[in-house]
This record gives sequence, C-alpha cells and structure tokens, in this order.
Amino acid sequence: MDFYSKFAKRRETLNSLLCVGIDPDVSKLPPSLEKFPDKLFLFSKEIVDATADYAVAYKPNIAFYEAFGSKGIEQFEKVISHIRTNHPEIPIVADAKRGDLDNTAKQYAKFFFKELGVDSLTLSPYMGSDTIKPFLEDESKLVFLLCLTSNPDSAELQKKTFSETGRTLYREVAALSEKFSPRNVGLVVGATHPKQLSEIRNAHPDRILLIPGYGAQGASLEEVVAVCGKNALINSSRSIIFSSSGPDFAEAARKSAASISVEMKKLLA
Repeated sequence: MDFYSKFAKRRETLNSLLCVGIDPDVSKLPPSLEKFPDKLFLFSKEIVDATADYAVAYKPNIAFYEAFGSKGIEQFEKVISHIRTNHPEIPIVADAKRGDLDNTAKQYAKFFFKELGVDSLTLSPYMGSDTIKPFLEDESKLVFLLCLTSNPDSAELQKKTFSETGRTLYREVAALSEKFSPRNVGLVVGATHPKQLSEIRNAHPDRILLIPGYGAQGASLEEVVAVCGKNALINSSRSIIFSSSGPDFAEAARKSAASISVEMKKLLA
C-alpha cells in the first residue's frame, strides 16, 4: 500500500490527523533508561507501542539518533523496523530534511526507501525539481517539501518576495509542488503561521500538509484544524513523548496522545 492510501485509511479509521514525532533528546530521557546502551531505541519503542492506538503516522527525527554515530543510526534503523513489523498499518515519515544533486539524492532515496522501507521523507527543495525527482522513482512513496517552517526565523528567507513573480519563497515552493502528483509530494507548513497555512491550503487543496509547531511551540490546535482540512498530518512531539520523565513515561505519552486525539475528533466533527 502506498503512503497516500495508508494515510487516508488510518485517518478515516481514527478520525484524527495526529502525527506523533519521535525526537528522543538524550538530555530529556527518563533516568531509568540511562544504564541501557540502546536507550534511544528503548525509549522510542515504548513511546510507539504506547501511542499506536492514536497515531495516524509516526515521524522519527534522524538527527537525535545520528548524533551518536553508527550506534545511533543502528538504533534509528531498529525503531523503523519495529514500527514496520509491529504496526505496519501506520505510515512512517522519516524527518531527515535531505536535498542534494541528482546522483546524491538517489543514494538518500535508496537508504530511506529501499533499505529502511519508510513511507515518506522530508526534503529541502532549495536545489530545484531535479533533486526531488530521484525520490519519486518509487511511486508508492511521498516526500514533504519544506515550505514554511515553524521556527521563529523562518521569515528571514521563506517570506522574502521574488521580484519576477511577486510571490514569496514559500509560495514558490508550494507552486513547485504542483509539478508532481499530490500522491507523491506534500508540503511542510508550520502551525505557527495560521494565516499562511490557510492561504496555502486554499491554493493547494489536494496536497497533504505536514504541520509541525503544534503543542510545545504554542500553536492552537483549534486554529490549525479549522484551516488545514482533513488532508493533513498535525505533528506533536515533545508535548507527547516527554509528558513524564519518570518510569511511567510511556503511559503518560499514551494519555497525552489520547487527549489530543479526542480533541481532534471533536474539532473535525
């Protein structure tokens, strides 16, 4: 089953848009895991299993694993394998923000899509269409292009206007996505930009939007759901996975995910 179909089926089954971000910041892991050499994997595994009833998708961020070299990458691979084996109905968005020349892009695509078997990947579109195409050779996969990110300084570049078209950079990226099927290319748009989120949704109704910035970054879920429509994944990371630093961290994450899921159902209704 391709990403789009898995996403749609999961969304309708749960009546939710919740994407659970797996960002195992080692400085915030429960002390009870400190003695384990594979603590990144153990933490991630427990979070996944505890929240699987509520996750429309998972978004593990590779940076928190690769910071520890080959041992960290090994744990990232184990996390992906665990989700694929134990929760195959839940699509995986690898948050890696890759983007490079054609021949290099093919190697990234091989690792994430063929070796790991993730369903989707975040990409930087800065280098143009030919750096996106290698990731789309497998039509069952989808990539999310960084469009308007949730960080405070995103406006430094992303809201600059092109003199040739009169459009901002983020609008240019959104327009670039139209070269590709909505089953294969979506957009990352931060929840911290509700006005622009609405603007992008209205201009590109068929695109799946991956929306970070809800929860710990302070964006309102009610405001986001009102403008993003059902063709979206609203990501929550820290506000779920670090709900507790005690031995009950997994159960606390489950309760947080359940609470967000209930709220989403009400808003979507």
